[in-house]
Amino acid sequence: MTKKIVWLLLSCLVVFSLALAACAPAAPTTPAAPTTPVVPTAPTTPTAPTAPATPVVPATEVPKYGGQLNLVEPGVINSFAPVLFEATRTGTITNEVLYGGDWTKGAAGTNEAAWLAATQSFGLATMRLAESYELAGNDTIILHIRKGIRYALNPASEASRLVNGRELTAQDVARSLNDGYFDKEGVLQSRYLPEQRQVTIEATDKYTVTIKAKPEILSATFYWVGESSTIYAPEVYDKYNKMRDWRHSVGTGPYILTDVVEGASATLVRNPNYWERDPIGPGKGNQLPYLDRIKFLMIADVSTRQAGFRTGKIDIIGGAATGGGGGLNTEDTQQILKTRPDVRYLSYVTRNPNVIALRVDKPELPWYNVKVRQALTMAIDYNTIIKDYFKGSAELIYPVVPWPEYMVVHTPLAEQNEVVRDMYTYQPEKAKKLLAEAGYPNGFKISVITQKEQVDDLSVMKFYLQQVGVNLELDVRERGVYTSITAGKQHKEAVGSSFNAGQPFNIEKWQPGTTSNTIILDDPRANEVVSLVVAEGMFNEAKVWPVMKEFFKYATEQAWYIQFPAPAIYNLWQPWVKNYHGEHYSGVRGPWLFVSKYSWIDQELKKSMGF
Repeated sequence: MTKKIVWLLLSCLVVFSLALAACAPAAPTTPAAPTTPVVPTAPTTPTAPTAPATPVVPATEVPKYGGQLNLVEPGVINSFAPVLFEATRTGTITNEVLYGGDWTKGAAGTNEAAWLAATQSFGLATMRLAESYELAGNDTIILHIRKGIRYALNPASEASRLVNGRELTAQDVARSLNDGYFDKEGVLQSRYLPEQRQVTIEATDKYTVTIKAKPEILSATFYWVGESSTIYAPEVYDKYNKMRDWRHSVGTGPYILTDVVEGASATLVRNPNYWERDPIGPGKGNQLPYLDRIKFLMIADVSTRQAGFRTGKIDIIGGAATGGGGGLNTEDTQQILKTRPDVRYLSYVTRNPNVIALRVDKPELPWYNVKVRQALTMAIDYNTIIKDYFKGSAELIYPVVPWPEYMVVHTPLAEQNEVVRDMYTYQPEKAKKLLAEAGYPNGFKISVITQKEQVDDLSVMKFYLQQVGVNLELDVRERGVYTSITAGKQHKEAVGSSFNAGQPFNIEKWQPGTTSNTIILDDPRANEVVSLVVAEGMFNEAKVWPVMKEFFKYATEQAWYIQFPAPAIYNLWQPWVKNYHGEHYSGVRGPWLFVSKYSWIDQELKKSMGF
């Protein structure tokens, strides 16, 4: 509601300014190209940082065991199958991967990564269930599995008793990876093209797995088998319907899933025989995890989640997306800090701003012409939107959000070429001229398939585009229908989306044939970069990242997406949650894994604060 009021005022101001311009004797003055939109150092009362800030943990704060961490999820956690689409939050804590994000590369250590969302970079990873790997030629990966890792034993679970706490073997790993590639219900059936699933995986001894793939897909294969595939006991998968039911959850992770109240909560307890030790800080060498218990509360209503946090019943609100259950926006954060100034927080801009993804495979569509796409971008007053709609707490980020782990491929707007800087200068009259030169003096319409979550932002874009004769027709669909239409490429013209617009390593959105390629792009330069990343991205980052950085400059100029500014969001946590800095993910998979393993609760502080 607040945004709608702000936008109503903004609309009046813009209309008034346009009227003045129309009455003026001379043509409107074209404003100078702006520098990169700057997020103010803080929103008004209370003060908040605009860049990821590392809370300082005094050296005297030695980790303590015990306590319960209460987390919140907006959706219902009701499926647990590790191979299928439906695998969800608890599975990243009960079942592990072969390698994943390195905790020591984040705020607890070198600050190379913020760990805010899924991050694909082997340079920021560490080995987990696999203790090492080697490349044998250009078509073979050999994984060496850690010895002595045992499945967690829950005597109350029939499935766990079946496994009986046995040791993890290479046979388990090979079977889990093969299911990932070849199970017809598996996520890879839509994520990877058939030619990318042409691999062989076998256990060559008790602790060795050998993987073969064509050289051109070897890197992508390593990415999937290492950081995106959770490992489980095959006997449970076979006997208990692919582990769909929470009662059949069995893994080697730091916690054991012991209870799920449908639609309300999920509870996990500490695995006393977990293998990992704390790698850094005052607790270095301690057996992990520190917490006795983790409880997920499933709360759809935003205000209820915030009330739970204010009253200390929820320990962390976080995630790299506003609204549906991620971090909070600036306004809500301000309200919480008014009554709870002791709360810790991390501020950053989301990598998921709303965009209009323009279908670019049809020559008959006006925006097949790059000049038209650039004109559409030029027609939007981004600085005013940031200033008035977001009250200063937003930033332009497409196609790369400026998080620490992405800076290697990020180019600020001020360093882009003249064409791009001109695109992001608000010039409605020049936009009209470009449209007329392209053959559209009277404009055109764009039919946009979208969801209700995007309507407010797209309506702002609709307003600006109307000023240059372009009419957005918002076709709002329910999530299931929307997904079916967009994944099946049934949208006729455009899609309103927030699908990782600023995530540079999600190359699937550039690749022909994938479900996330909603612009239906088949661009030679994009295809070349995708092929390079698939072949060498995990093994040769020093070669790949400079190529990607140059490609993203090109992608910005191509204007395949019309972006909305990315709002600032906040991860908040209670002062008694220690050794936590706002992290949410631990690599490609692993929401909440870092906090569940490495953080601890100062129960004395919590009690002294009256909670």
